[in-house]
Formats: sequence, C-alpha cells, structure tokens
Amino acid sequence: MHIRTMKIPVVVPARNEEKRLEKTIQSIRETAKFAGVEPYIVVVDDGSKDNTCAVAEQLGCHVIRLKDRGYSALGRPELADTHNAGFDHIKSQSDMPYEYLMVSGSDTSYANDYLQILLEQMRKNEKLAMCSGVLDGFYTNPMAVRGSGRIIRRTFWESIGSKLPNDLYAWESYPVVAANTGGFKTSTIYEARMQTDRPPLRSVDWKRYGIGMKENGSVLPYVILRGAKASIQISPKAGFRLLLGYFSSVKNRYPLEMRQFVSSYQKNRILSFLGIKR
Repeated sequence: MHIRTMKIPVVVPARNEEKRLEKTIQSIRETAKFAGVEPYIVVVDDGSKDNTCAVAEQLGCHVIRLKDRGYSALGRPELADTHNAGFDHIKSQSDMPYEYLMVSGSDTSYANDYLQILLEQMRKNEKLAMCSGVLDGFYTNPMAVRGSGRIIRRTFWESIGSKLPNDLYAWESYPVVAANTGGFKTSTIYEARMQTDRPPLRSVDWKRYGIGMKENGSVLPYVILRGAKASIQISPKAGFRLLLGYFSSVKNRYPLEMRQFVSSYQKNRILSFLGIKR
C-alpha cells in the first residue's frame, strides 16, 4: 500500500523580492524535510516590477501573478488579498492531504528544526489553532503568533472561512483573536527560531498600526505603552504616529466578543506587569 507523504502548503506573498526569495524557499524546503513533510509552496507575486516571478518559477514554486496596484499595500487592508490569493489556490487543491498550512514572509529563513518543533506542539494539543516561533533576539508575547512563520491548523482555518478579512487594518491578527474567542488557543513557541533579512518593525507604518489597534478594541493604557515601546525601539516619530492612528476617526470594527477579549487580555497584561493580581 502506497502511503502519501503529508504535505504542508506554504503561502509566500512577495513583491520585488528577487534577491531574497531563493534563500527563503530553500530554507522552507530544508525545515520541511527535517520535519518529514513535503512543502507545497505558493508564491503570490503582488505586482512585482523585478524578476520575482521568474525566480519563483525557476525554484519550482506554484506562482500566482497579481496585477500591480501602482503602490505598495504594506500595512493596508488590501494586502490581505495577496495572502487570500494563495489560500484560494490551496483550497482549490481538493485532493491535497494536509492538516496544517504555513505563511512565510519572502525575506525569512528558518532553523532546520523550526517546523518540527511547531508541528510537535500542534499534534500534542488539538486546541492549538495557530503557533509560530520567534525572530532571533526579538521578543514576541506568548500568544501573539508572528505573521511570518505561522502554522495554522486546517480545521480551525476552515471554520473561519479560510480567508483573512480585507477591510481591516488589523487583518493579520484577526485569526489570532478569532481562535482565542472561539475555543482554540494560539502560542509563541520560543524554541523555534527564525531570521529575517530586514530589521524587524522598520517597515511598519505606525499610523496604520494604531488604526488597527483602535479597530480591535485595544485599551488606551496598552496603546500608550506600545507607543512608548515603538518610540524607544524605532523612533519617537513611530510612537507618535501609532497614537495618531489610534485617535483617528476609525471606529471599533472587530466583532464585539473579539474586542472584549482583546481588552481583557491587555488589561491583564498591564496588571501583571504592575505586579497586581486580579
């Protein structure tokens, strides 16, 4: 009896990444081989003006070409459409045997045991809907789940429609909050390590980040602390722009239950930081 190797679909959004993409694809394949799974890599070219598509094709990836918007959608709601194009392609492969899928930035590389560590955690805990590792030297809070390098349980993903919302600035964190309000869990796995060719957070549009925090129901004290952290880590301008975005005229746009979860979680983190038991 022939047993098919379990696949792990991987969505890699890319825009003008011809110089970084090969390193990422090779790393994905190496960590998948170490974990004993076969990667099905889908590169979604977001209107590149360089040879990103050609590089992806030469590397044997499945390539989806999107039209150039005329601008970079980084930090904007419509960037979710780039990811969704990859998810739609995976969904169309109805006979593909997989339990988990992965999202990777096009500038990220992984330790050989990265996938093995994450998949072991997912298999141990059926309630774990999403998890990711950490960038070397960069702290991530215990349930945040970074966008690049995240592993998603298929059953959970299908339960929320197998898509990201494309009308929210906080679209990337939406499935994390949805999992935690829907009976699932999310987790940062600190033993799983990755690296990026770009300095973390340097490309963030902090005003749009602040708008996203307003959308998801973030409480003001937490926003102020996040702004202060951005001011220290990046620049005072970053912290100012975050607060500017938060105080813009955008209303809370997440479902009420999800906003309540975000608010409660942030309040508990603040109290814990202050050493106050609730």
